Amino acid sequence: MPKRTDTFKAGEYFIAVEGLAMMRSIITDTPRAKRRMDEVRRIIERFDQFPQSLEFPVAEFDVQGGYARWAPNYDGPNPAIEREEPIVGEWLSHISRGVALDAACGTGRHAATLSAMGHTVIGVDATPAMLEIARTKVPACEFRIGQLEALPVEDASVDVITCALALTHVPQIAPVIREFARVLRPGGRAILSDMHPFMAMTSGVAAFPSDDGKPGFPYVENIIHHATEYVQAFIENGLRIVSCAEPTVTEEMLSRFPTFQAYPDATRDAFLDAPYLLMWQLER
Repeated sequence: MPKRTDTFKAGEYFIAVEGLAMMRSIITDTPRAKRRMDEVRRIIERFDQFPQSLEFPVAEFDVQGGYARWAPNYDGPNPAIEREEPIVGEWLSHISRGVALDAACGTGRHAATLSAMGHTVIGVDATPAMLEIARTKVPACEFRIGQLEALPVEDASVDVITCALALTHVPQIAPVIREFARVLRPGGRAILSDMHPFMAMTSGVAAFPSDDGKPGFPYVENIIHHATEYVQAFIENGLRIVSCAEPTVTEEMLSRFPTFQAYPDATRDAFLDAPYLLMWQLER
C-alpha cells in the first residue's frame, strides 16, 4: 500500500516547470524569460482546458514497496541508467579483478558487468523481488538480502564496491559510507552513483510505471543529500576521492520529461544541461 496518495493537475506541473525555466534566465536572458512568462499566462487562461485540466494521481511508496512494484520494469527504458552505465563501465575497466560487492544491487545490472569482467561478485539488496530477478539474470553471483547500513559482508573482504542510484533513498549517508569502508580492503575502490541533489530539489523522484498502465505518478522519494554530506562521510571514513562526475541532462533526454510534449521550449529552458547525476570513485 502507498504511504501517501494525492492528485495534481497537469497545468500546475506546467507552471512549475515554466517557473524553473524563468529562474535560469530572468537576469541573464530576459527575452527568454519573458517568453516563458507569456506561456504561463496562456496556461492560466486555459487552465480548465486540455491538457492543463488533466488530473494525475500521486502515490508515494516506501523503498521496498516501490521497488517491488518497479522490479519487472526497472532495467529500462531508464534515462538515469543510460547516463550512468557508461561512466561506471569506464571506471571499472581500470580496476583489477577481485571480489566485488554490488551494494543495493537491484536487478543485478552492475553485478552482471562485474561478473563478465571476471570478478567474484556478491550482490546485496533489501528487496526480495529485485533479488529474484538478479539471481535469474546472473546465476554465477551470490546474492544476499540486507540493508546498506548493515551489510551482510565480512570486514575488509572486498576489492571493489558498486552502489547505484540507492543512496538517495537513505536518511543519512554517513552510516552507509562507514559500512563501505568497513568491508573494503586497503586499496579497494568504491564507485557510487546517485541522482543529483538538484534533481531531488526540483521534484525529481524515483517514479515508475503504474500497475494498471494508466497515467500517474507512483514513486519513491529521493532524499536530498548535498555533496558536502558525501565528502564529509568520505573524509571521516578514510576514503580518498579519485574522481567525481556530474552527468547533465542532454537534448536527447528531454523528450522523456513529462512536460516535453506539451511545452518543449519550457522543458528545455528548465532542464537542459542541468546536473542530473552525482557520481564518485573512491579509494580506501
